[in-house]
Amino acid sequence: MKPAVEFAAIFLWLSASIAFGAQPSPKAGALRTVEVLQGEIAEIKVSAPGVAAAEGRLGSEKIYFYPGDNGVFAALVGADLETKPGPATILVSGTTQSGASWATQIPLKIKSKAFKSESFSVAQEFDQLSPEVLERIRREQEQFARVFAVSAAQRLWARPFVGPLPKEITSPFGYRRVINGTPRAPHTGVDLKAAMETPVLAANHGRVVLLGDFFYSGKSLVVDHGSSLFTVYFHLSEFKAEQGSEVKKGDVIALSGMTGRVTGPHLHWGARMNGARIDPFQLIEKLDGRADGTASPVSNSEKAEK
Repeated sequence: MKPAVEFAAIFLWLSASIAFGAQPSPKAGALRTVEVLQGEIAEIKVSAPGVAAAEGRLGSEKIYFYPGDNGVFAALVGADLETKPGPATILVSGTTQSGASWATQIPLKIKSKAFKSESFSVAQEFDQLSPEVLERIRREQEQFARVFAVSAAQRLWARPFVGPLPKEITSPFGYRRVINGTPRAPHTGVDLKAAMETPVLAANHGRVVLLGDFFYSGKSLVVDHGSSLFTVYFHLSEFKAEQGSEVKKGDVIALSGMTGRVTGPHLHWGARMNGARIDPFQLIEKLDGRADGTASPVSNSEKAEK
């Protein structure tokens, strides 16, 4: 008996049901394409009796599946805000409890999203950077890349996510600037209104993997939430967490400020998922606390309190 695979897309969500026979080999004809906008996310769920492990890959990026209750395995997939629209394929494979291997492909369609754009001019001395500053920026970009390349394999976060500050957006995700006629990199997060030294909250459980003072982002903090999901907090005035420390959802991890290349106090909040730069409010909107069939991670201290 050959296994059957059924995929159903609900909004940006993907649920998969796999029934395994003696020789697992998914039926490709049963797959449906999932559509995801640039800068947004999808969740993949694989559920079937006998599934022991699942892993995936989207292009060069590894997709981390986390186990839950009743044989459910789930993973988050992000579409970078600059990913070229068009078809893509998520490769999913794993093993059953009997040790047999299985594999399937999930068709994905990346759709373009309109982002706000604005053109303006600034003084040349503000727009032009010295070779020394450009070299510093290059080193800092490499440092961030190294941080985002390594993540805890285990999912550390639990539904729902929370915002680091009230949702008063002063500059939206994906905002594109054209300065003195030259297009600049798009805004990879959201700017939130904040007076100086406003407490900044951790969006979810995780570990602080970067603290530093950088040219563009000023005092910056990065939290690894596991399974290649990170949130970033820029332009801070003071850190309230330490490098390598574990943080809980809602912990005060920093105070807002105006460090780095800014003109006033605010918080830049961003997120990276599987290497993709995504709108961080997607984490709140899509992972809103509804039951997902997956067990929420519990720390040793939380277990002791129960």
